[in-house]
Amino acid sequence: LVENGNIDLDTPLESYLPKKIYEYDPKTRWHDNYLDLKNDSLYHKITARMCLAHTSGFPNWRFFEADKKLRVKQEPGTSYLYSGEGMVYLQIIIEKITGENFEDLAQRIVFQPLQMKNSSYQWQPEFENNYAYGHNSEEKGYKKDKDNEPRAPSTLETTLEDYNKFLIAVMNRDLLQEKSWNEIFTPQIRIRSKRQFGPLAKEITSENDDIQLSYGLGWGMFQTPYGWAVFKEGYGSGFQHHSVLFPETGKGVLIMTNSDIGGGIFKELLELAMKDLYTPWEWENYIPYDMTRIN
Repeated sequence: LVENGNIDLDTPLESYLPKKIYEYDPKTRWHDNYLDLKNDSLYHKITARMCLAHTSGFPNWRFFEADKKLRVKQEPGTSYLYSGEGMVYLQIIIEKITGENFEDLAQRIVFQPLQMKNSSYQWQPEFENNYAYGHNSEEKGYKKDKDNEPRAPSTLETTLEDYNKFLIAVMNRDLLQEKSWNEIFTPQIRIRSKRQFGPLAKEITSENDDIQLSYGLGWGMFQTPYGWAVFKEGYGSGFQHHSVLFPETGKGVLIMTNSDIGGGIFKELLELAMKDLYTPWEWENYIPYDMTRIN
């Protein structure tokens, strides 16, 4: 969309609209309702770059806030604060600019060109006989969430095979111009929070300075002896996933699990598979499994 001139990374997103974002009538259950921003003095500064680098200042999700209301919690563009709300805000603006539903955009721009035939941001009838249940830490299954309202950061249904196609395309720098990939993999903000989520996300530390932990456009980044690594993780009730690519070596790993404690195996698995001793697991909130707990 940037390459086609639909949107600029550094133009305040609301400036693309003919009226204020909170003046639009919501069309979904909740995620395009911006009435809470009517008296917010900061949201109008937010750009696409900020949303992609998680510096919009929005919280992760409004329903995690004590009053369940959406607000900008810090000056946009100044520091890292992971925000699903920021990604959704960018999605809503793009939908209004293009007149296309996000699912249709994803199918046209990504899924169809890469032949990702089992991927969608909306639940599809053909998924009914081919999906995995998520499980909690006691191995009890969760009820499957079959969401039909596409949200960029949270409703993707995919498979190991399909997402691997996407990662290979990223590694090969397909679909986009070289200039765009260079922008995506340029660190936008250094990260100095102790954790990505939870109370410790407010605590500042230097413990990841040696790997220059940063965020690019949509991807986490850190420096290794093999060059820059780029990573993306995924969390949901009963699911924990992780992907990391080392573009300069042409190697990468994708791990998907259907368990709330699946992330406990990631550190040891990547150390054994590719000698990855650098991923900031605890910052990602993937606490390595304690083998001493096994009886």
